[in-house]
Amino acid sequence: MRRTLTITARVTAVIAVLLFLSWLFCPTPELKHYVPYSKAYLDSSGQLLQLTLAQDERYRIYTPLAKISPEFVEATLLYEDQHFYQHPGVDFPALARAFYATYIDRHRRVGASTITMQVARLRWGIASNTGLGKVEQIVRALQLSRHYSKQEILEAYLNLAPYGGNIEGIGAASLIYFGKPAAQLNLVEALTLAVVPQNPNQRAPTKKNQQPLLAARERLWQRWQEQHPESVARAKYFQLPLAVTGPQALPFKAPHFINYLQSQLPYWDSGLITTTLNLGQQQKLGQVLADYVVAKGNSGIHNASALLINYQTMAIEAMVGSADFFNNAIQGQVNGTTAKRSPGSALKPFVYALAMDEGLIHPESLLKDAPRQYGGFTPENYDKQFLGPISARRALIESRNVPAVTLQAELQNRSFYQLLHDAGVEGLQPAEHYGLALALGGGEVTALELAGLYAMLANGGDYSQPRLLANAERAPARRLLSREASYLTLDILKDNPAPGSLAIDSERAHNQVAWKTGTSWAFRDAWAVGVSGPYVLAVWVGNFDGSGNQSFIGRTAAGPLLFKLFNALQPGPGWQVSDAFNMSGLNIKQLQVCADTGDLYQKYCPQAKSAWFIPGVSPIKLSNIYRPVAINPKTGKRACWQSSEASELKVYAFWPSDLVAIFNQAGISFQAPPPFDSDCQLDQTSAGGQAPIIVSPRPSLDYIVRLSDEQPTAIPLTATVDGDVEQVHWFIDDAYFGSGKKNETLFWQGQPGSYQITVVDDLGRSASHKVQLKADR
Repeated sequence: MRRTLTITARVTAVIAVLLFLSWLFCPTPELKHYVPYSKAYLDSSGQLLQLTLAQDERYRIYTPLAKISPEFVEATLLYEDQHFYQHPGVDFPALARAFYATYIDRHRRVGASTITMQVARLRWGIASNTGLGKVEQIVRALQLSRHYSKQEILEAYLNLAPYGGNIEGIGAASLIYFGKPAAQLNLVEALTLAVVPQNPNQRAPTKKNQQPLLAARERLWQRWQEQHPESVARAKYFQLPLAVTGPQALPFKAPHFINYLQSQLPYWDSGLITTTLNLGQQQKLGQVLADYVVAKGNSGIHNASALLINYQTMAIEAMVGSADFFNNAIQGQVNGTTAKRSPGSALKPFVYALAMDEGLIHPESLLKDAPRQYGGFTPENYDKQFLGPISARRALIESRNVPAVTLQAELQNRSFYQLLHDAGVEGLQPAEHYGLALALGGGEVTALELAGLYAMLANGGDYSQPRLLANAERAPARRLLSREASYLTLDILKDNPAPGSLAIDSERAHNQVAWKTGTSWAFRDAWAVGVSGPYVLAVWVGNFDGSGNQSFIGRTAAGPLLFKLFNALQPGPGWQVSDAFNMSGLNIKQLQVCADTGDLYQKYCPQAKSAWFIPGVSPIKLSNIYRPVAINPKTGKRACWQSSEASELKVYAFWPSDLVAIFNQAGISFQAPPPFDSDCQLDQTSAGGQAPIIVSPRPSLDYIVRLSDEQPTAIPLTATVDGDVEQVHWFIDDAYFGSGKKNETLFWQGQPGSYQITVVDDLGRSASHKVQLKADR
């Protein structure tokens, strides 16, 4: 007996010395980031999408103590270390008893490891079944106790304890075995997992023989009832079969989205990551898209992608990167929503929005769809034809190239390139690399960037980055367009008719869809992007290897898929573009305009229609194309003056000469006003109508004359004249220069100096201004 007391005293002394040394010299050990962790990705409602392996091939999710079921925490302490909060990390009486039983009495081996000692063993990989190992474990436990609180040590244990196979920590164990976060464990599940760490090889819940696990749980259940007699009512639940799943049953949802999210998160970010993804919407999009590709396989469509953003929250709710993630034949693991592709005409709406903000147009303004040349760039329309004068609304809906390029060239306050740059489009070359081809798909964007731009329209011109994480704050918005131009642009796009028979579905639902298509050069990419309800949906059809196909046309390949997806996403009817805006707060006004000209309606215009304007911004003038003229009934020509007895009034269209030329190019004919009677005087013919407008040379430009050239610089002389004019005459400083037919260009080889340029039409109306020619020395 004396010998036992002597040994016990020596052990106690050694421990006391070790405690003192650890208190003095041991540094603070790292308890969290010394091991890698898994990431558990959840959808916005908490459903598990994926659970990744940590870098050491283990499932391990760091879970704060506050996010672990209190019943599980209490059950673990009850089973592992009932005096956890009373001892200093080492239960010395229990250790002494264990020492005596193991080394003196030699009856059985007893460990007496506290939770703190187990954390030490797990943290430093200590072989605690040896004498030296046990001493090291004690020292390390004391070290932990010095530097960490009880709560911190307990949290570390619950995140490091083994739960069978390569599963460590209650966060991973709860998700894998019961498909729920640790905070949601019920009492049966909590007691089941609490007994696993003591013998994870025998008690892993997925073992075929669950008897060791159930027996240990039953012992813990008896202890639990002693502490909580009221829980006896839950005894029936412990009689039910244990239903668990293993790692092989882990879900693998939204792989393109998860891969993209992983590329955006810091490498150390771990734990439960709640994303913005809506699993229900993701599955709808994926199924509809896959079915569509199968149905269209005979036409060469084998792959597509789709992206869904809730523009009200800027949350990405679905991301389908390809038709089949596991199909190597289509390079299915490539994410089509984040790949840079040519958008074709899908960016044109933003040129129109900028033009409306600058006061260049309103939705019914008359634009010119006619051959134009800008340096070496000659834009052409998809159908290789020109429609002549066309309203801005129709030009955008029908995706005419020439009007879009013309508007892009006329922008002054903010270029189209600058808008894309400000909206975060990455990888842009310098602006001069694209020139005016940028509006026609000369650059490259991702579906994510494209959807973000359309979300900006739906948000009244405010741009903010799409969100990936549910708890992330919405990025600060940047005002890139006015609310008025944003609304008017979407109001135009809502009139873009749905493709084919799908129009019936959209009409039945009474949901407006403001949408636009795009087709890239050589038919490599087909796009459709739309706004409807709270969503922006971007659809791409093509091949990841860049090969083209005649079937890859935005309206016929991507458009039907867009509407099928919208029909699947929005069964409820009634949304209109105006629902996205506070209409009473918009500075817009609806007026009557002449349907043919887009100018304010006057009584001689044959047809009127309503049009939106931005007061103080939109160009507004009274329509003067349709005018009454006095006709001599004897000659059928215009009378020299109006007389109720000698003439009768008829209305004619006086289209300016430049528009007449465009009408002729487009093959459009109309009845021009007749000429005046031959005996009319010049003062009579010039009394009415519109004076000429000098188009070139312009007074705002300085023209450079190269004196060193053998051939002097030629300055073009062109003017737009009224619809009843046939010929114009040019004067330089009151000296007659020459004459030509309307729309004919004369060339003047001027010398450096200041000149007064005058043009006079054949009816006596004139215009003039000064121009400056400078020498290039």
